[in-house]
Amino acid sequence: MDQKVQLDHLRKSSQDKPLSRRDFISALSIASAAGPGLIAATLSGVTLTRSQRAEAAESMVAAIGKLPRRKMGTKMGNMKLTPICICSDWNPELIAPALSLGINYIHKAGYWGDNVPDVVKALPRESYYTDITVDNTPDHPADYDTAYNQVINSLDKNGLKYYDIYRAHFGWKTLDAFKTQDASYKAFQRLKREGKVRYFGVSQHPYVPYPEIIQAEIDSGIIDAMQVWFTYGTHPPTQAIFAAASKAGIGMTAMKIYSNGHINMQNNPDLMQQMKAPGLLGRSLIRYVLAQKRPDHRPIFDTCVTALGNMQVFEENIGAVSHQIAMKDGYLPNQEWMA
Repeated sequence: MDQKVQLDHLRKSSQDKPLSRRDFISALSIASAAGPGLIAATLSGVTLTRSQRAEAAESMVAAIGKLPRRKMGTKMGNMKLTPICICSDWNPELIAPALSLGINYIHKAGYWGDNVPDVVKALPRESYYTDITVDNTPDHPADYDTAYNQVINSLDKNGLKYYDIYRAHFGWKTLDAFKTQDASYKAFQRLKREGKVRYFGVSQHPYVPYPEIIQAEIDSGIIDAMQVWFTYGTHPPTQAIFAAASKAGIGMTAMKIYSNGHINMQNNPDLMQQMKAPGLLGRSLIRYVLAQKRPDHRPIFDTCVTALGNMQVFEENIGAVSHQIAMKDGYLPNQEWMA
Protein backbone atom coordinates (compact mmCIF):
# COMPACT_ATOMS: atom_id res chain seq x y z
CA MET A 1 0.00 0.00 0.00
CA ASP A 2 1.24 3.51 -0.84
CA GLN A 3 2.55 5.19 2.34
CA LYS A 4 0.33 8.27 1.95
CA VAL A 5 -2.73 6.07 1.48
CA GLN A 6 -1.67 3.93 4.45
CA LEU A 7 -1.18 6.97 6.66
CA ASP A 8 -4.55 8.41 5.64
CA HIS A 9 -6.13 5.08 6.54
CA LEU A 10 -4.42 5.06 9.95
CA ARG A 11 -5.39 8.68 10.51
CA LYS A 12 -9.04 7.79 9.91
CA SER A 13 -8.88 4.61 11.99
CA SER A 14 -7.40 6.42 14.98
CA GLN A 15 -10.45 8.66 15.23
CA ASP A 16 -12.65 5.67 16.09
CA LYS A 17 -10.35 3.70 18.41
CA PRO A 18 -6.71 3.77 19.52
CA LEU A 19 -4.24 2.35 17.03
CA SER A 20 -3.01 -1.16 17.68
CA ARG A 21 0.66 -1.57 18.45
CA ARG A 22 1.28 -2.79 14.92
CA ASP A 23 -0.55 0.14 13.31
CA PHE A 24 1.19 2.66 15.53
CA ILE A 25 4.62 1.28 14.60
CA SER A 26 3.63 1.53 10.93
CA ALA A 27 2.62 5.16 11.35
CA LEU A 28 5.79 5.99 13.28
CA SER A 29 7.97 4.26 10.66
CA ILE A 30 6.40 6.34 7.90
CA ALA A 31 6.89 9.52 9.94
CA SER A 32 10.52 8.69 10.78
CA ALA A 33 11.28 8.00 7.13
CA ALA A 34 10.12 11.55 6.31
CA GLY A 35 13.32 12.80 7.97
CA PRO A 36 14.43 14.97 10.91
CA GLY A 37 11.99 17.72 11.76
CA LEU A 38 9.03 16.08 10.05
CA ILE A 39 7.91 13.34 12.43
CA ALA A 40 5.21 15.30 14.27
CA ALA A 41 4.10 17.01 11.07
CA THR A 42 3.71 13.64 9.33
CA LEU A 43 1.72 12.25 12.27
CA SER A 44 -0.56 15.31 12.31
CA GLY A 45 -4.18 14.21 12.52
CA VAL A 46 -3.32 10.73 13.84
CA THR A 47 -4.88 10.40 17.30
CA LEU A 48 -2.36 8.79 19.64
CA THR A 49 -2.63 7.52 23.17
CA ARG A 50 -0.47 9.11 25.85
CA SER A 51 2.10 6.31 25.68
CA GLN A 52 2.16 6.50 21.89
CA ARG A 53 2.74 10.27 22.05
CA ALA A 54 5.63 9.66 24.44
CA GLU A 55 7.17 7.09 22.10
CA ALA A 56 6.76 9.42 19.12
CA ALA A 57 8.44 12.16 21.16
CA GLU A 58 11.44 9.87 21.79
CA SER A 59 11.84 9.35 18.04
CA MET A 60 11.56 13.08 17.50
CA VAL A 61 14.24 13.80 20.12
CA ALA A 62 16.60 11.33 18.44
CA ALA A 63 16.02 13.03 15.09
CA ILE A 64 16.58 16.53 16.48
CA GLY A 65 19.71 15.63 18.45
CA LYS A 66 21.34 17.46 21.35
CA LEU A 67 21.10 21.24 21.05
CA PRO A 68 24.09 23.58 21.08
CA ARG A 69 24.73 26.07 23.88
CA ARG A 70 25.70 29.72 23.79
CA LYS A 71 27.30 31.78 26.54
CA MET A 72 24.80 34.08 28.28
CA GLY A 73 26.53 37.46 28.10
CA THR A 74 29.67 38.04 30.17
CA LYS A 75 28.17 39.28 33.43
CA MET A 76 26.99 35.86 34.60
CA GLY A 77 30.17 33.85 34.76
CA ASN A 78 30.27 30.90 32.41
CA MET A 79 26.52 30.37 32.15
CA LYS A 80 25.81 28.63 28.83
CA LEU A 81 22.27 28.15 27.58
CA THR A 82 20.58 26.38 24.72
CA PRO A 83 19.20 28.83 22.12
CA ILE A 84 15.62 28.08 23.23
CA CYS A 85 14.35 28.01 26.84
CA ILE A 86 11.71 25.85 28.46
CA CYS A 87 8.75 27.93 29.67
CA SER A 88 6.88 26.79 32.76
CA ASP A 89 3.55 27.23 30.93
CA TRP A 90 4.40 24.84 28.09
CA ASN A 91 2.26 21.75 27.58
CA PRO A 92 3.62 19.47 30.36
CA GLU A 93 4.18 16.65 27.86
CA LEU A 94 6.90 18.74 26.21
CA ILE A 95 9.10 19.17 29.29
CA ALA A 96 10.71 15.70 29.25
CA PRO A 97 11.57 15.81 25.51
CA ALA A 98 13.02 19.31 25.95
CA LEU A 99 15.25 18.16 28.80
CA SER A 100 16.35 15.16 26.72
CA LEU A 101 17.51 17.58 24.03
CA GLY A 102 19.67 19.35 26.61
CA ILE A 103 17.54 22.45 27.12
CA ASN A 104 18.86 23.75 30.41
CA TYR A 105 17.03 27.00 31.21
CA ILE A 106 13.51 27.27 32.63
CA HIS A 107 11.80 30.62 32.15
CA LYS A 108 9.14 31.66 34.69
CA ALA A 109 9.98 28.74 36.97
CA GLY A 110 8.64 30.83 39.85
CA TYR A 111 5.11 30.25 38.57
CA TRP A 112 5.25 26.49 39.13
CA GLY A 113 4.19 26.55 42.76
CA ASP A 114 4.10 23.02 44.15
CA ASN A 115 3.54 21.39 40.73
CA VAL A 116 7.13 21.16 39.48
CA PRO A 117 7.24 18.30 36.92
CA ASP A 118 8.74 15.08 38.26
CA VAL A 119 11.32 15.04 35.45
CA VAL A 120 12.64 18.37 36.73
CA LYS A 121 12.55 17.31 40.37
CA ALA A 122 14.73 14.33 39.50
CA LEU A 123 17.54 16.52 38.14
CA PRO A 124 20.43 17.88 40.25
CA ARG A 125 19.54 21.52 40.88
CA GLU A 126 22.93 22.69 39.60
CA SER A 127 22.32 21.05 36.18
CA TYR A 128 19.83 23.67 34.95
CA TYR A 129 19.10 27.40 35.27
CA THR A 130 15.89 29.18 36.23
CA ASP A 131 14.41 32.61 36.48
CA ILE A 132 11.57 34.13 38.46
CA THR A 133 9.59 37.01 37.03
CA VAL A 134 8.87 39.31 39.97
CA ASP A 135 5.54 40.86 39.13
CA ASN A 136 5.44 43.91 41.36
CA THR A 137 7.60 46.26 39.31
CA PRO A 138 5.08 48.26 37.24
CA ASP A 139 2.13 48.37 39.61
CA HIS A 140 3.80 48.53 43.03
CA PRO A 141 7.17 50.14 42.31
CA ALA A 142 7.94 50.89 45.97
CA ASP A 143 6.70 47.59 47.38
CA TYR A 144 9.91 45.97 48.61
CA ASP A 145 8.07 43.43 50.77
CA THR A 146 5.92 42.17 47.91
CA ALA A 147 8.96 41.59 45.72
CA TYR A 148 10.92 39.85 48.45
CA ASN A 149 8.03 37.67 49.60
CA GLN A 150 7.12 36.57 46.07
CA VAL A 151 10.55 34.95 45.75
CA ILE A 152 10.61 33.44 49.25
CA ASN A 153 7.07 32.09 49.07
CA SER A 154 7.57 30.54 45.65
CA LEU A 155 10.76 28.75 46.72
CA ASP A 156 8.94 27.41 49.77
CA LYS A 157 6.34 25.88 47.45
CA ASN A 158 8.44 24.57 44.59
CA GLY A 159 11.60 23.50 46.43
CA LEU A 160 13.92 24.81 43.71
CA LYS A 161 16.31 26.23 46.37
CA TYR A 162 17.24 29.36 44.39
CA TYR A 163 16.68 31.19 41.11
CA ASP A 164 19.58 32.02 38.84
CA ILE A 165 17.93 35.20 37.54
CA TYR A 166 15.57 37.55 39.35
CA ARG A 167 13.69 39.36 36.56
CA ALA A 168 11.90 42.61 37.23
CA HIS A 169 8.80 41.62 35.26
CA PHE A 170 7.41 44.10 32.71
CA GLY A 171 10.29 46.48 33.49
CA TRP A 172 9.66 50.12 34.27
CA LYS A 173 6.89 52.29 32.84
CA THR A 174 8.89 55.52 32.77
CA LEU A 175 12.53 56.51 32.61
CA ASP A 176 12.14 58.41 35.87
CA ALA A 177 10.71 55.31 37.55
CA PHE A 178 13.78 53.32 36.58
CA LYS A 179 16.08 56.01 37.96
CA THR A 180 14.23 56.60 41.23
CA GLN A 181 12.22 53.51 42.20
CA ASP A 182 14.68 50.88 43.38
CA ALA A 183 12.63 48.72 45.75
CA SER A 184 12.78 45.76 43.37
CA TYR A 185 16.58 46.01 43.11
CA LYS A 186 16.94 46.33 46.88
CA ALA A 187 14.81 43.21 47.33
CA PHE A 188 17.10 41.44 44.85
CA GLN A 189 20.21 42.53 46.80
CA ARG A 190 18.84 41.08 50.02
CA LEU A 191 17.78 37.86 48.30
CA LYS A 192 21.22 37.53 46.73
CA ARG A 193 22.89 37.87 50.13
CA GLU A 194 20.60 35.09 51.36
CA GLY A 195 21.53 32.80 48.43
CA LYS A 196 18.02 32.84 46.94
CA VAL A 197 18.92 34.55 43.64
CA ARG A 198 22.12 35.15 41.71
CA TYR A 199 21.70 37.73 38.94
CA PHE A 200 19.49 40.76 38.37
CA GLY A 201 17.51 40.89 35.16
CA VAL A 202 14.63 42.73 33.59
CA SER A 203 11.82 41.67 31.29
CA GLN A 204 11.48 45.12 29.74
CA HIS A 205 8.23 45.82 27.92
CA PRO A 206 8.25 48.88 25.65
CA TYR A 207 6.27 51.30 27.83
CA VAL A 208 9.10 53.74 27.11
CA PRO A 209 10.67 53.78 23.62
CA TYR A 210 13.23 51.01 23.70
CA PRO A 211 16.38 52.95 22.79
CA GLU A 212 15.78 55.34 25.69
CA ILE A 213 14.97 52.88 28.49
CA ILE A 214 17.49 50.24 27.34
CA GLN A 215 20.29 52.82 27.23
CA ALA A 216 19.47 53.87 30.79
CA GLU A 217 19.52 50.24 31.91
CA ILE A 218 22.89 49.70 30.22
CA ASP A 219 24.31 52.86 31.80
CA SER A 220 23.13 51.85 35.28
CA GLY A 221 25.44 48.84 35.30
CA ILE A 222 23.01 46.85 37.48
CA ILE A 223 21.37 44.74 34.76
CA ASP A 224 22.94 41.32 34.20
CA ALA A 225 20.24 39.85 31.95
CA MET A 226 17.62 41.41 29.71
CA GLN A 227 14.51 39.95 28.07
CA VAL A 228 13.07 42.14 25.31
CA TRP A 229 10.61 42.19 22.42
CA PHE A 230 12.46 41.37 19.20
CA THR A 231 11.46 39.76 15.92
CA TYR A 232 11.57 40.20 12.18
CA GLY A 233 10.41 43.76 11.48
CA THR A 234 11.81 45.34 14.66
CA HIS A 235 12.97 48.91 13.96
CA PRO A 236 16.73 49.32 13.29
CA PRO A 237 17.32 51.77 16.22
CA THR A 238 15.84 49.20 18.58
CA GLN A 239 18.01 46.43 17.16
CA ALA A 240 21.04 48.72 17.53
CA ILE A 241 20.41 49.35 21.25
CA PHE A 242 19.96 45.62 21.85
CA ALA A 243 23.31 45.09 20.15
CA ALA A 244 24.80 47.68 22.51
CA ALA A 245 23.34 45.87 25.53
CA SER A 246 24.86 42.61 24.31
CA LYS A 247 28.22 44.31 23.75
CA ALA A 248 28.05 45.58 27.36
CA GLY A 249 27.97 41.95 28.53
CA ILE A 250 24.25 41.73 29.31
CA GLY A 251 22.75 38.29 28.66
CA MET A 252 20.08 38.80 26.00
CA THR A 253 16.81 36.86 25.61
CA ALA A 254 14.36 37.57 22.77
CA MET A 255 10.62 37.30 23.35
CA LYS A 256 7.42 38.03 21.34
CA ILE A 257 9.15 36.48 18.34
CA TYR A 258 6.03 34.92 16.86
CA SER A 259 3.23 37.19 18.05
CA ASN A 260 4.96 40.36 16.81
CA GLY A 261 6.63 38.93 13.71
CA HIS A 262 4.54 36.21 12.08
CA ILE A 263 2.60 38.51 9.75
CA ASN A 264 5.76 40.22 8.47
CA MET A 265 7.45 36.85 7.94
CA GLN A 266 4.38 35.34 6.30
CA ASN A 267 4.44 38.20 3.80
CA ASN A 268 8.08 37.56 2.93
CA PRO A 269 8.33 34.06 1.45
CA ASP A 270 11.77 34.89 0.04
CA LEU A 271 13.13 35.40 3.57
CA MET A 272 11.52 32.14 4.71
CA GLN A 273 13.31 30.43 1.84
CA GLN A 274 16.56 32.12 2.90
CA MET A 275 15.98 30.67 6.40
CA LYS A 276 15.51 27.28 4.67
CA ALA A 277 12.10 26.90 6.28
CA PRO A 278 9.42 27.67 3.65
CA GLY A 279 5.97 27.50 5.19
CA LEU A 280 7.38 27.15 8.73
CA LEU A 281 6.83 30.49 10.42
CA GLY A 282 8.16 29.54 13.84
CA ARG A 283 11.34 27.99 12.48
CA SER A 284 11.94 30.94 10.13
CA LEU A 285 11.44 33.55 12.84
CA ILE A 286 13.67 31.84 15.40
CA ARG A 287 16.48 31.36 12.89
CA TYR A 288 16.19 34.98 11.83
CA VAL A 289 16.32 36.31 15.41
CA LEU A 290 19.24 34.16 16.51
CA ALA A 291 21.23 35.02 13.38
CA GLN A 292 21.19 38.80 14.07
CA LYS A 293 24.66 40.19 14.76
CA ARG A 294 26.30 43.10 16.53
CA PRO A 295 28.69 45.32 14.53
CA ASP A 296 31.55 43.08 15.72
CA HIS A 297 29.71 40.09 14.18
CA ARG A 298 28.90 38.46 17.52
CA PRO A 299 25.27 37.32 18.05
CA ILE A 300 22.94 39.83 19.73
CA PHE A 301 20.72 37.22 21.38
CA ASP A 302 21.91 34.33 23.49
CA THR A 303 18.57 32.55 23.76
CA CYS A 304 14.85 33.05 23.16
CA VAL A 305 11.47 32.07 24.57
CA THR A 306 8.71 30.55 22.49
CA ALA A 307 5.21 29.33 23.42
CA LEU A 308 4.78 25.63 22.67
CA GLY A 309 1.47 23.84 23.04
CA ASN A 310 1.89 20.61 21.10
CA MET A 311 4.45 18.30 19.53
CA GLN A 312 4.08 19.67 16.02
CA VAL A 313 4.87 23.24 17.08
CA PHE A 314 7.63 21.87 19.35
CA GLU A 315 9.26 20.10 16.42
CA GLU A 316 8.93 23.11 14.12
CA ASN A 317 10.37 25.61 16.60
CA ILE A 318 13.00 23.49 18.35
CA GLY A 319 14.07 22.28 14.91
CA ALA A 320 15.21 25.85 14.21
CA VAL A 321 18.23 25.35 16.48
CA SER A 322 19.11 21.72 15.74
CA HIS A 323 22.36 20.88 13.91
CA GLN A 324 20.79 17.77 12.42
CA ILE A 325 17.72 19.56 11.10
CA ALA A 326 19.82 22.51 9.87
CA MET A 327 21.85 20.07 7.78
CA LYS A 328 18.69 18.42 6.47
CA ASP A 329 17.18 21.82 5.63
CA GLY A 330 20.40 23.10 4.07
CA TYR A 331 20.62 25.97 6.58
CA LEU A 332 24.42 26.06 6.59
CA PRO A 333 25.68 29.63 5.96
CA ASN A 334 24.22 31.03 9.21
CA GLN A 335 25.26 28.42 11.74
CA GLU A 336 27.79 30.52 13.67
CA TRP A 337 25.31 30.79 16.54
CA MET A 338 25.17 27.02 16.79
CA ALA A 339 28.84 26.73 17.77
